[in-house]
Amino acid sequence: MATSVLSVENLAVEYHTGRQRLPVLREITLSVAAGETVGIVGESGSGKSTLGLAILRALPANGRISAGRVLIDGLDLAQTQGAALRALWERSLRLVPQNPLAALNPTLRIGEQLVEAIGGKRPVAEAQAAALLARVHIADPVRVMRSYPHELSGGMQQRVLIAMALHGAPRLLVLDEPTTSLDVTTEAAVIDLLADLIAERQPASLFISHNLGLVARIATRTAVLYAGELVEIAPTGTLFQQPRHPYTQGLLRSLPHPGLRYDSHPLQPIEGTIPAPGALPDGCVFAPRCPLADDRCRRERPPLLTIAPDHATRCHYWSQLTFDLAPPAPAPATAAPDKAPLLTTHHLTKTIAQRRSLVDAVRGKTAPAVQALAGVDLTVQRNRTLGVVGESGSGKTTLARCLIGLTPPSGGEIQLLDIPLAPRIEQRPREQVRRLQMVLQNPQEALNPALTVSEALIRPLIRLGGLDGATAAKRVPDLLRLVNLPPDYANRRPHQLSGGEKQRVAIARALAATPDLLVLDEAVSALDVSVQAAVLNVLASIKERTGITYVFITHDLAVVSYLADDVVVMYRGEIVEEGPVASVLNPPLHPYTEALLAATNPHGIRLREAEAMIPAPATGCPFQPRCPRALGDICRTEKPPWREAGDGHRLRCHIPLEELRAVQMGR
Repeated sequence: MATSVLSVENLAVEYHTGRQRLPVLREITLSVAAGETVGIVGESGSGKSTLGLAILRALPANGRISAGRVLIDGLDLAQTQGAALRALWERSLRLVPQNPLAALNPTLRIGEQLVEAIGGKRPVAEAQAAALLARVHIADPVRVMRSYPHELSGGMQQRVLIAMALHGAPRLLVLDEPTTSLDVTTEAAVIDLLADLIAERQPASLFISHNLGLVARIATRTAVLYAGELVEIAPTGTLFQQPRHPYTQGLLRSLPHPGLRYDSHPLQPIEGTIPAPGALPDGCVFAPRCPLADDRCRRERPPLLTIAPDHATRCHYWSQLTFDLAPPAPAPATAAPDKAPLLTTHHLTKTIAQRRSLVDAVRGKTAPAVQALAGVDLTVQRNRTLGVVGESGSGKTTLARCLIGLTPPSGGEIQLLDIPLAPRIEQRPREQVRRLQMVLQNPQEALNPALTVSEALIRPLIRLGGLDGATAAKRVPDLLRLVNLPPDYANRRPHQLSGGEKQRVAIARALAATPDLLVLDEAVSALDVSVQAAVLNVLASIKERTGITYVFITHDLAVVSYLADDVVVMYRGEIVEEGPVASVLNPPLHPYTEALLAATNPHGIRLREAEAMIPAPATGCPFQPRCPRALGDICRTEKPPWREAGDGHRLRCHIPLEELRAVQMGR
């Protein structure tokens, strides 16, 4: 094996809280060679980000390395202080954080921040900055250098941070959830870019993520952390195909695999939660959640055993593990939709005026406007799940807010059971508000921190259900059971719940009104894979028991394939393809749908990044500037027609269906 750039030896980290010393990492040992990428995976609370910060000597003030060593090219970071440590940060250690907008200074132009990071004489630094931006595939480096961070898309902000991290010749690159805030096509482009740059510059790299699919694409080896311990490490292909720790196996079984459907293969989440640092069990730290655990596991802590070259696991019974994910069964035919639709929209539009700059205000210029929805005709059938997919800026969330009445549309009509809905929620009668409910992406923002779970659930029962307080309180245990939470959670407040538990409470609150339709806006995108699996199982179970209809908005096509019956694909405020999920996604016909699916494939087609500040084309197909299969003048000048592909499947494209099908058959 090549000489290690990074060596972590029996690392332990603790946080001081009051008089307590909480162990958050214990006995972590791993190494990374030049040009190698090691993935770090595990649920929230497993210690992934703490490991990255400890390696960089960037722990918060109440954190410290309590044992072990971190070596960079043989140099012990713990013994490096002052100017020597600053020089090491400048020369060798780099971080690409999760949130690029928070990491960039909002008051400085991008060029100023790059020049400051590069250092040296300004003219030379400016030339190097422009070259770095070009290297990370930014088409107009001069314009970007003059821009402020908020004027760039999320993908461009992340590219700027990558450029900062890779100037010079860094020896260690720590990538901490670098694509979490990006949509699927931008994420694919950034991962491809990182892989190319790591191969070119040859830093040792740590890729920290809860997205196992991304780790499988970029990491040479993968380390699995649980409750601050390294429980398995192996070459990535081996780890994903033959996991030798029950926790690794549980993470992989939580994923919605291709071909699996909610009504034939429930997902297998890991029961329970990660123990708090101050309440670690005796013996194996995973024993309370492990299906194989026995008295030995609860009494005796397993060592990290080397079971093959480059493969180690912390499990007494690793040899007894099998990984036999059931092969996909043919998806059962879904029930024919009720011919009377539950909800429809007709030519729904929404124009959003943007803020004027001070200069434009002085000159009397009108505020620029963005067409967030451009004539959306939508039909949602009873007892069906409609998936809504597309990149950021495609209009998905605006559509959801218009349906619920949080944002009034600029034009068009929304009907519920053939009855027109008022544009604003406060204008709608209570019965209509009851019928349409919504679950937001971040339950932390949706739940009032001052209310207990019981109080949060009682309010809709009284206000929308018309119940008195005593009767509403009796319904709370039933609502909690509906989302698989114990009744004693009623007295807890949001800060006492995990992320998945908060989302279940938010779902229970929406269901308290017994709605006919529930809109879920990225409701599982921020959750760990195991928690996501549990929430998806809850949603599927509720649908089977109550017959509720879902509009499920997401950028995760694997989740749509698993949960949705029908799907619409949105681009720049328009629907470009729609139909039954199996028809739309297998195979994808519209070039944009094809690109969304290909983004999860390391060899798939890639789209040039969309820039929010560039308006949609005034004529022709809105996707034409980025389309890899554009025909030419007809795509630039004429609106594409709807083409019927059969069984309710249709798409907007100038390319004949026979040609689109032939392209997919040849792939």
